[in-house]
Amino acid sequence: MNKYKTFSPLGWLAIFLAAWGCGSWGVGLPEHTLARVNGEDITLDEVNREFKELISEIDKEMTDPDLRDLKEACLNQVIERKILGQEARRLGIKVSEEELNQAIQEVKSDYPGEGFGEKLGLKGMTLEEWKIRLEERLLAEKMILTAVTSRREKIDEKEALLHYVNNRASFQVKPRVKARQIVVADGEEAIQILKRLRKGESFEKLASKKSLGPEGVHGGDLGYFSQGERPVEFDSVFALEVGSISEVVKSPYGYHIFKVEEKTESREIPFEEARPKILKQLEGKKAEEQYQKWLEALKGKAKIRINKTWLES
Repeated sequence: MNKYKTFSPLGWLAIFLAAWGCGSWGVGLPEHTLARVNGEDITLDEVNREFKELISEIDKEMTDPDLRDLKEACLNQVIERKILGQEARRLGIKVSEEELNQAIQEVKSDYPGEGFGEKLGLKGMTLEEWKIRLEERLLAEKMILTAVTSRREKIDEKEALLHYVNNRASFQVKPRVKARQIVVADGEEAIQILKRLRKGESFEKLASKKSLGPEGVHGGDLGYFSQGERPVEFDSVFALEVGSISEVVKSPYGYHIFKVEEKTESREIPFEEARPKILKQLEGKKAEEQYQKWLEALKGKAKIRINKTWLES
């Protein structure tokens, strides 16, 4: 899926619960206005469209979801996007026509034929309404990126080393093998292939011609893996010598023949090797913490009024 389908509903829920403290319960708001954010109205139609999309995603992940919690998450999702968009406009951040058109084409590419129009119809949106919402999302994304980037700090070398020492176990690398496989549906066919291999035929060529696995087109190349990363039947390769070919191994997926090409021993990744990854990880974590503080302060300053009726309906 493309990068413009953003704002995972479950991810937003925890962020948004804090927003309720920013404003009041919207006494005096028009009937079809669910919230007002710094003077900008959020309508019932706008949130209902968002809610339909949220429900379709939640149904895939949860059983018997609490509708009030989902409504709250949905409304909060729109509220925060409004706040981010407003701050972006205040800072002069814009979405160019080129960026918007590129995003539109990327989204449409996921829906061949008339599929995109049908999806808009199910959400009760016109193309223009959808474009406005997409531009709003892109603007919020730009604001998030700007806020995170501006808060990224360099990590002290001592801090990185301390992380390495305190998390030593995560820098242990298990033994790995690089192997190829041929997998077929019939046991007798597997035996005949094994005989051909032992007579010297190319494993890669037979894998390309005979194997049912997706890696067959690459000569059966499974790449590197550690014990336990693949189905248990694959672990038999760890007992083989480099260059050797296994017996026929039966699994729920068929009949396999393996060839071991390389082996690496277990080792500890030294600090110098792990250092770039640690620095990037810690910088990202610190930037996220700083961004959340900035976001909470931004929400704290916002004037938010909320219509409670819709949540209870």
